[in-house]
Amino acid sequence: MEHTSFAFYIALLRKHFVSYCTERMRDLGITYGQLFVLIYISKNNNCSSTEIAEYLTLDAGQLHRIMAKLIDKELVTQRKNSDDRRFNVLSLTKRGMNVVEESRDLFHSWDELVLSDIDDDSRRELLDLMKNLVLKTNKKQGGKQHGQIERVYGSVDG
Repeated sequence: MEHTSFAFYIALLRKHFVSYCTERMRDLGITYGQLFVLIYISKNNNCSSTEIAEYLTLDAGQLHRIMAKLIDKELVTQRKNSDDRRFNVLSLTKRGMNVVEESRDLFHSWDELVLSDIDDDSRRELLDLMKNLVLKTNKKQGGKQHGQIERVYGSVDG
């Protein structure tokens, strides 16, 4: 029996997904990396750059460049934290919220494209397995993101 690597298939799917997103996001005027920053801010309104960098594993310089472009495009606003004026908080503009909403359609269209030949029960099972793998992997790597992931996807132990 031939040994097939799960990681290899994940890498291939990611490659195809990034290509799919990149092509469709041109119309929105954003990049793949910018999209995930917008999604994070949409789920964590008034968050800090530090939170985003940690969650998305971006270095400060990379995130600074992304944020400058998102602010320039009027997708994100930045203002001083009222509790601690040394820090800024980030929020989406109405335009930023619209881009995130359109990205949901993009994700659903990718799902339909890739999963169209899979029945509903198998889809649910696949998504549950993937969710559990993400949660368990995160937990084994220190779990810094575990609470945030659980808020979005539910408990891995439940």
